[in-house]
Amino acid sequence: MNKIQIAERKLDSFLERKAGIGLLDLPDSTMFSDWIDDDMTEKEIDLIIPDLAWEILDNAGMDRDTVDNICYPEE
Repeated sequence: MNKIQIAERKLDSFLERKAGIGLLDLPDSTMFSDWIDDDMTEKEIDLIIPDLAWEILDNAGMDRDTVDNICYPEE
């Protein structure tokens, strides 16, 4: 499994757990290659998943306060 596939799987799980929607439910407007490099570790991918989710949800038109609460609930 390449790093983009790993990121997609992790992002889909994050979105389902936090927002109740899957990655396939959202418009395809984010280039994973802008976020994920082949030399990244899974730990590094884990760290950017909330940021990637934020971009995808924002691009889908979700209210930014809602997006903040989903992606960064403790902040």
